[in-house]
Amino acid sequence: MNGTSSIFSRITFIFTNNFGLKILSVGFAVALFLIVRNQQVREFNRTVRVRLQTEQGIIVTGTPERVVNVTLRMPDTLFSRVPTDEELTGEIDLRKERLGKIRVAISGENFPNLDKRYSLTMHEPWLDVELDRLEVKRVPVKAVLQGSPKFGYEISRVTINPSEIELTGARQSLSKLDSISTIPVDISNLGGKDYTAQAGLAIELGGAFKPSIDKVTVKVNFIEVASPIK
Repeated sequence: MNGTSSIFSRITFIFTNNFGLKILSVGFAVALFLIVRNQQVREFNRTVRVRLQTEQGIIVTGTPERVVNVTLRMPDTLFSRVPTDEELTGEIDLRKERLGKIRVAISGENFPNLDKRYSLTMHEPWLDVELDRLEVKRVPVKAVLQGSPKFGYEISRVTINPSEIELTGARQSLSKLDSISTIPVDISNLGGKDYTAQAGLAIELGGAFKPSIDKVTVKVNFIEVASPIK
């Protein structure tokens, strides 16, 4: 029993002897670890978004939001976290820029929501942008049909409702546009009765103009024709 008590006393002495100094040493080690950790940097490549802001009545030809490749550097600490998509969304103010094709610089300063401890390096520090006036133009709609009616029938009339729509977009793009087509309407093996379909418009998403409506009604009338005499 005395032996056990002696061992316990020795262990207690080891831990309690210069206890304050031991606590100080542990605290110093932790502080040193944090300092070294704070000096380490994580680095990785990301794709981020950049919103292009224009004044009213001016439009960016193409999409008003661009994708940029960057290198993100951030401190490698216990409390570090990867920035959110919103923090990695940049903004470029084009309200004072001239119309036409321009080149604008982009840097980490264009990301106001990003923590200043983090840094962004652009792989391409310039964006090529084209600015134009926003206009509205009314154009006719043309139906695009695909396939052939069944034997003994042919198309007698095609009706589109509405027959015209308004397009809003860049002046130069609209000036080159005289009509807008529908997505192909399949009439294969149809006949005997009229056929009506909702058809979308053949417009590229994020393109230079926007239609006033997304779909039109296409009505196809068929007529029976005499069979050829054998």
